[in-house]
Amino acid sequence: MHIYKRSTSLIFCLTFIGSFNNDKPANLDNWTGHYNYEEKPVKANAGYYMVMKWDLSIEKKNNVYQGTLEVNGQQTHVKLLTKIRGNKDAIAIIYNSRPLGSNENPRKGDTLFTLSRISDKLITKWFALEPRLLESKKKECNCFMQVK
Repeated sequence: MHIYKRSTSLIFCLTFIGSFNNDKPANLDNWTGHYNYEEKPVKANAGYYMVMKWDLSIEKKNNVYQGTLEVNGQQTHVKLLTKIRGNKDAIAIIYNSRPLGSNENPRKGDTLFTLSRISDKLITKWFALEPRLLESKKKECNCFMQVK
């Protein structure tokens, strides 16, 4: 009986994760819009507070969902172009390319993070990217807010 439960769980997880990498477009219209996340300010050694703001814009162009992710702080500016994969309940933000001038360098196809709608919360799970200011980084948080 334990083997059956494990197999069923494993199949469910692989199916769910596999849907993020499927090139067949799913209807993700409920995910289009603008999202932001402001990390909790951290006091720098020089006495000022460091801030970091994340902006994610998701749009549909030619039946393909894509995003632009920008991370801005005092000495940080990252702009990444992303693919969006998933379903109505969860999406993966997948690195595609970076415009000139950005020095962040994930590998093409890396999942940067995922967003899941659970009840009235938007849960972020970090993968190739994660918050930059926190010393003890959580792999999951209620970080991003949709601001359309």
